Amino acid sequence: MAKNRKGLKPADELALLTQVGGRCPLCSKRLFYKKRGRRYKDYDTAHIYPLNPTLLEQAELQTAPRLSTDPNDPDNLIPLCKTCHGRFDKPRTLEEYVTLADLKEDFLRAAAMRDLQIEYPIEVEIRRVLAGLAVSLTGEVDTDLNYDPQKVDRKLDDTMPGPTRRKIQHAVNDYFVGVRNYFKELERDSPGSSELIFAQVRTFYLSQKPIALTQGEVFASVVDWMARQEASATRDAAEAVAAFFVQNCEVFE
Repeated sequence: MAKNRKGLKPADELALLTQVGGRCPLCSKRLFYKKRGRRYKDYDTAHIYPLNPTLLEQAELQTAPRLSTDPNDPDNLIPLCKTCHGRFDKPRTLEEYVTLADLKEDFLRAAAMRDLQIEYPIEVEIRRVLAGLAVSLTGEVDTDLNYDPQKVDRKLDDTMPGPTRRKIQHAVNDYFVGVRNYFKELERDSPGSSELIFAQVRTFYLSQKPIALTQGEVFASVVDWMARQEASATRDAAEAVAAFFVQNCEVFE
């Protein structure tokens, strides 16, 4: 019996459009066009695994992993421009299905990371560390910032991109002692606060494990999480603090 397409709730449709950033994930075309001051929809909501697969599609996709047992589940839906949707459907090949399914999984992981960043508000004290380091990075650093980064390299696996690996190593070498000194000052002013922050960072790191992220994605998520906490903090400052926690074992034990 043929399955019926279910209408999406407005919130679900908005979530799908947010996942792809308002652009077709296959060709990057905008999914809306503007005419006479109004915006119009220029996309279809495509089923990644077909709603009612033909016999040929069933045979083609029999070994392919499914994103959901329900074809109408939002996890199996993705907005595509009308041209890409037509090409994807006619005919639907295993290679194209895997490409689109992989893209969707990336979008789902990114959405899960954003949700975690909102769910785990960081202790207010770390804003002082981020803000202070941001100032140091834009001026003269009056502390001997030198540390052996060899230990951090042993914690990084092949899923950490080379440029990010080198960035972490340099950050540990240049800023580990400085970041540690900020936390020492924080501890003197507010005993126990550093330990609380360390535990919170560790908890945030562990919360990402069920999402099955790569090390590169985890590090980027920790950096984004920290950068959101302090408006004056630069991304360089957030990366330096995140690298401190990699070396200090709260991240990538």
